[in-house]
Amino acid sequence: MPGAGFRNRQCRRGAGEGAGSGSGCRRRMPFAGEQPLAQAGCGHRLKVCRIGGGRGICARMAALGIFPGQEVELVCAAGQSRCLVRLNGSTVSLGDGAAENILVKAA
Repeated sequence: MPGAGFRNRQCRRGAGEGAGSGSGCRRRMPFAGEQPLAQAGCGHRLKVCRIGGGRGICARMAALGIFPGQEVELVCAAGQSRCLVRLNGSTVSLGDGAAENILVKAA
């Protein structure tokens, strides 16, 4: 899978704000204007800023098409149920842990 390595590197570096920090995947503290996907409002268009967590969660999100710079629409926020995200014409269901690791801001 040659494409998976590229996405992993892109995710690890991050995009936009904080791209030079070298901690795109591991840093969980949000910058100004960023919030975890699980805390964002339903029905909003959001831009993925960074993916927190280890290499495994970062690679899994990249395989789903969720990586820094990607615009997504939050269909249903986490809470009582799973977090539903619409991107590229598909709907993806994320658990609470994954939704907490994805840092987003308004698109």
